[in-house]
Order: sequence, then C-alpha cells, then structure tokens
Amino acid sequence: MFVAYFISGISGFGSSIIAVPILVLFFPLQIVVPLMVILDLCAAFYLGGKSYREADKKELTWLFPFTFVGMVIGITLLLNAPQKPLLIVLGVFAAANGIRFLTRSQSKPIRIISRYWAIPFGAIGGVFTALYATGGVIYASYLSMRLDQPMRLRATMALAILVLVLMRLLFMLFTGLIFHMPILMLGLTLIPCMIAGLWLGSKAHRNLSKHRMQQTYGLILLFAGSVLLLKQAL
Repeated sequence: MFVAYFISGISGFGSSIIAVPILVLFFPLQIVVPLMVILDLCAAFYLGGKSYREADKKELTWLFPFTFVGMVIGITLLLNAPQKPLLIVLGVFAAANGIRFLTRSQSKPIRIISRYWAIPFGAIGGVFTALYATGGVIYASYLSMRLDQPMRLRATMALAILVLVLMRLLFMLFTGLIFHMPILMLGLTLIPCMIAGLWLGSKAHRNLSKHRMQQTYGLILLFAGSVLLLKQAL
C-alpha cells in the first residue's frame, strides 16, 4: 500500500492499479473496490486540491459524461457478475499495462489526438473505475495524448482522480457496498501507509527520473497481474 501511494504522489494517479491486483489475492473484489474508495478519497483531496489551478478542466468536462455511463455498467457487473472472469480481466489488464510501461520508448514524440476520443476513453475508463478502481491508467493514456506539458498533465490527472473518487463514493453509497464494518476498519488500518507513501511521493516527484519510475511501475504491474492470473488458473 505504501508503494502504491508513493507512486500516486509522484504521478498524480496509479495507486489502485498497483494495489488492487495485490489486494484481491487476499480479499474479495467486493471488499477491495470500496476499500480503495476510502483510501483514494483522502489521497485525492490532498493531490486534487493542490492541483486545481494548474489542471486543464476543459479536457475533464469532455471525459466525465461518458465516464458516468461507463460507471453505471461497471457497478452493475460488480454486483451481478461472477468474480473469477472479472479477476482474469483485471490480471490481463494489469500485466498488459506493465509490459506497456516497460517497453515504452522515451524518445517517441507525443501524438495529439482528437477530443472526440474522450467518448471511448471516458466510457471504458468508467467501467474499469467502477469495477476495479483502476480507470486512472485509461484516463492517463488519453490525457497524455492531449496534453504535452508534464506538470499540467499531472495536475489534470490529480483533479480527475478527485472527481472520479467522489463519483465512486456516490455509487458505493447508493449500492451500500461501503457500509461494512470490516471494510471501514481495514481502511482505517491502512491510512497511515497511504499518508506516508503519498507524502514521500509528493516530495520526490520533482527529483526522480521519469524513465526509472516507469520501469518500476511496469515491473510491479507485470508481477501483480501475472500472480493474479496464475492464482485464477490454479
């Protein structure tokens, strides 16, 4: 959990895509997703509040209507679909993103895409946000092809995560998933790790090599996704 929020402090997102594939090795998905809402809510207010002025809000106004549609689909699947296929999809998603980060070219120029790509990215990101709390990677992929300034991208992602967490909280309150004492107690237990990782990551993000951070990020994702897929195969 410390590593997940350390990376979140550096990049403005990424806690869930690292934490969720590991946590589901020990807890059911229906516990892990609302647990991450509790932790991400605290982290998002810290990062998103500091980043509000620098964020590109126009980009987010295009994303969020389609995100809402995707989240309705995702929360329906979370409540009704069997867990094993969902965990297999999560394992593939985590491992694929790990490989993507490990093989990403540092010299390749950024290709700016049309704003209309917000429709599929927003909808798919909404599904993954509701199902696994991992939509941040999808939004980061879209915004990195819309914004070419690293600091502006980080600020926009941090604000996006804040709004997404609030949307997830509303869905969890509506469905009652978050009103379970074991989830609340586990969340309180993990908050100190979250705070420590977030604080150190925020301090370190100006000094660490972007390439080294991407490599570490990729290795963790590939490991977590591979272990999750292996567990489902056994």
